[in-house]
Amino acid sequence: MHDWTIVVCVKQVPDADEVSIDPETGTLNRAAAAAVLNKPDWNAVEAALELSDAVGGTVTALTMGPPTATEVLATAVGLGCDDGVLLTDRAFAGSDTWPTSRALAAAADKLDADVVICGEESTDSSTGQVPPGIAAHNDWSQLTYVTDLDPNPEDGELVATRDVEGGHEVVAATLPTVVAFAFGENHPRTAGLHRKIYAETEFEPRQWSAADLGIEDEVGLDASPTSVGGMDTASPVDREKQQFDSVDALYDALVEQEVV
Repeated sequence: MHDWTIVVCVKQVPDADEVSIDPETGTLNRAAAAAVLNKPDWNAVEAALELSDAVGGTVTALTMGPPTATEVLATAVGLGCDDGVLLTDRAFAGSDTWPTSRALAAAADKLDADVVICGEESTDSSTGQVPPGIAAHNDWSQLTYVTDLDPNPEDGELVATRDVEGGHEVVAATLPTVVAFAFGENHPRTAGLHRKIYAETEFEPRQWSAADLGIEDEVGLDASPTSVGGMDTASPVDREKQQFDSVDALYDALVEQEVV
């Protein structure tokens, strides 16, 4: 079994702590928030690096976005990824999860990936649809809600511990496979100084367009089936407040309101 080719998908998102809603349009005001690496993707990068440490091979960070998305690839390279690929093209504009996963799937196939690792979801949309979408587009196996990975290179398998309702299960998937790694289930490493300097001063990602992937007619707004019927913002509701001097007085008030 050859060394594994590992691809880790990352995404540039608005800092969730700074995102606000425009009261006039009812849409997210992304411009007011700094662009950062999606929080669950830190765990995905760590899982990819740990897998590479165990079996050998390379880790390539992959993202789709505008040229500024190079910054999250640089973050991943600073942490230890060997290379980065940026899918950037006006043709990608307006893509929802379907064409996004199509583009990432095509890139993963072009990279001849054995394993693709993604964060379980992105903080700006929280659908969790992209990792299974990549697997579906390429007809690869998939492992979701993963909390731990155990490679079995002799049999060309990746064994995962999955979080399920009421406990966990252990599942083996044949390569190539796509992993959705659960948020907070490992401890992302700190970037080494020399690696961080390289990522910030010398690193340049490979850039691929929709034409490079042969999917010009499969991406963008026209290829996106998602439709938002409407959006509204809820106005704050004033709540009545009462303060009680004793537990008995509180209980009597609850009884009077027929709460208990």
